[in-house]
Amino acid sequence: MQSVSTIPQAQQRPRVYWMLSDTWELFKRSVIQIRRTPDQVIAGVILQPIFLIITFRYVIGGAIMTGEANYVDFLMPGMLVTNVIQLAAVTLVSIPNDMTSGIVDRFRSLPMEKSAILGGTVLSVAVRCVLGVATMIGVGLLVGFRPQADVAGWLTAVGLLLLVSYAFAWLLAVFGLMAQSVEGAQQMGGFVWPLYFLSSAFVPVESMPPVLRAFANNQPLTPTINAVRALLLDQPVGNHVWITVAWCTGIILVSVPLTGILFRRRFS
Repeated sequence: MQSVSTIPQAQQRPRVYWMLSDTWELFKRSVIQIRRTPDQVIAGVILQPIFLIITFRYVIGGAIMTGEANYVDFLMPGMLVTNVIQLAAVTLVSIPNDMTSGIVDRFRSLPMEKSAILGGTVLSVAVRCVLGVATMIGVGLLVGFRPQADVAGWLTAVGLLLLVSYAFAWLLAVFGLMAQSVEGAQQMGGFVWPLYFLSSAFVPVESMPPVLRAFANNQPLTPTINAVRALLLDQPVGNHVWITVAWCTGIILVSVPLTGILFRRRFS
C-alpha cells in the first residue's frame, strides 16, 4: 500500500517559486500605491519632465552648440535617461518610509520571502519608468523632437531605459537603507545629480575641460545616453549598448547583495 504524503501541496513548491510569487504580490502593492497617490504621479512623472524639457529647450538650448541641426534632438535622449533615474529614486524614500511606518515589521512576521520586500518595490519602478518615457516622448514631439528609429530601435532604447532604471533603483535603495530617516534619504538623492550634468545629456562631452571630460566618458550615464541617442536618431550605435549593459550588470551585482546586508543589519 502506497503512503500518502502529509506535506501540504503549497509547501512542496521550490523556494524560488515563493520568492517570485511574493515579489509579484508586493509589486502589485506598490502599483496600487501609485494609483492611490495621483499627486505624486502628476508632479514627478508629468509636470517635472515638462518643466525640464521647456527649460532646456527654450531657455538654455539656444546657447549650446551640439552639431545637431536641432538641439531638441540632442537633448531628448539625455532627458529620457536622466528622468528614468530620477523616477527610480522613489526607492530612496519608499523603503525607509515602509521601515519606519511598521509595515516591514508586519511583512517580516508573515511566512514570506523577506527579499520580496525590497524586490517588489524596486520592480514597481518599471511602471513609473514607462509612464515617464511616454510623457517625455509626447512632450518632446510637441517641442520639435523628431526621432528616426524603427521598431527595433525603439524597443532596444526602451529596454535600455528600463534596465538603467532598474539598476539605479537598487543603487538608490542602498542609499535609502544607509539613511537614518526618510528626510535623510531624500537628501541622499543629490549624490546622483553630478552624473546628470557631467555626462553627454545636455552638452557634448568634447566641450568639457579634460578632467571633467575624462570623468564623463567613464561613468555609466554617458554610454547609456549615447546609445539611446544613436538608436532614436538612427545613427551608428558602436559599442555603447554593450557598455551600458555591462555598467548596469555591475551595479546590480553589487547593489542587490548590499541592500540585503543593510536590510538585515537594520533588524539585527
